Amino acid sequence: MTPKNGSSHAAASFTWDLFLVCGDPEAPETYFAGFPKDQVSRISCPDNLAFDSVGNLWISTDGNALGANDGLFRVPVAGPERGNVRQFLTVPKGAECCGPLVYDDDRSLFFAPQHPGELSGATFEEPASTWPHTDDFPRPSVCVAYRQA
Repeated sequence: MTPKNGSSHAAASFTWDLFLVCGDPEAPETYFAGFPKDQVSRISCPDNLAFDSVGNLWISTDGNALGANDGLFRVPVAGPERGNVRQFLTVPKGAECCGPLVYDDDRSLFFAPQHPGELSGATFEEPASTWPHTDDFPRPSVCVAYRQA
């Protein structure tokens, strides 16, 4: 947001520009900061945000309405790739991805898959997912994706 008077963040009114309007890139109401819609990853239901040291926006999703698993997406906020939504990872079916934290000079990215397997019809006796195990019940977890130095 930019103060109308151009300098005071205590101003009583502001103007703003929409950076992203998430949803199916084929839908007319979606917007990806001017980046071509046919080149972005499909994203819906943004939930949590983080920024890395160069200003990229990281978006985690909750409740993907486009028929895929939720996940974590990176979006440059400046330069020729501004608005180019790219999926970085996906979480197990029925889970939401939350709490992205970029750490250690952008070499580590923490995220939390919550309630894996929470799908209609799933029960404790017949879970939709047993993630992160193969023969047990599902558990939320905190994970880290990292780049070796």
